[in-house]
Amino acid sequence: MPEVRLAHLGVALVSGLAFSLSFRLNQYFDDWFVYTPGISFLFIPAGVKLLAVLVGRWPAILGLLVAGVYLGAGIWPDLSRSAVFYFAFVSLMTYPISAFLVMRWLHIQTDLSNLRYPHIVVLSLAASVCNGVVHNWVYMVQGVSSVDVLWSQSAAMALGDFMGCFVVVSLFHTLAVLLKMQRSRMK
Repeated sequence: MPEVRLAHLGVALVSGLAFSLSFRLNQYFDDWFVYTPGISFLFIPAGVKLLAVLVGRWPAILGLLVAGVYLGAGIWPDLSRSAVFYFAFVSLMTYPISAFLVMRWLHIQTDLSNLRYPHIVVLSLAASVCNGVVHNWVYMVQGVSSVDVLWSQSAAMALGDFMGCFVVVSLFHTLAVLLKMQRSRMK
C-alpha cells in the first residue's frame, strides 16, 4: 500500500510541475497568440491538464489543483485565497467532468487502449468548450469580466484550449503509438 501512495504522490507532483512549466512556457508565445490578457489562442497548459487527467486520474487532479492555486495567486495577488481556489477548482473540474462524459459516450476504455485521433478531437473540443464557457461565466459572476464579453472571450478561450489540448494529447498519442511499434519490432 505505501508504494501506491508514493506513486500517487509522484503522479500529483509530476502533473502539477508539468502544468506549471507549461504555463510558464506558454508565456513565451504570448506575443503571437494572446487574444486578451489571460486568454491565448494556443494554450498548451490546457493540453497538459487534459493529458494529466486522462492518464493520472485523481492524483493528477490534486496536483493540478495545487499548481492552479499557486499560479492563480501569482496572477491575482489582490484576490482572496478563497477566490483564487474557487477559480482554480472550477477551471480544473471542467476537464475531468468533460473527459468522463466523453469517455462514456464514445466507449473509450479507462486505460486508453482504444483511444484514436477522432476521440482526441472530441475530448479536446468538449473540455475546451466547457472550460471556456464555465471559466468566463465564473469570471463574469465574480466581477473579473463583464457580460458583454462573455461569449467572445469564451469562444477565444475555447479555441486556445482546444489547440493546446489537441497538440499535447496528439503528441502523446503519437509517441505512445511509436513506442508500441518499436516494442513490437524488438520482439
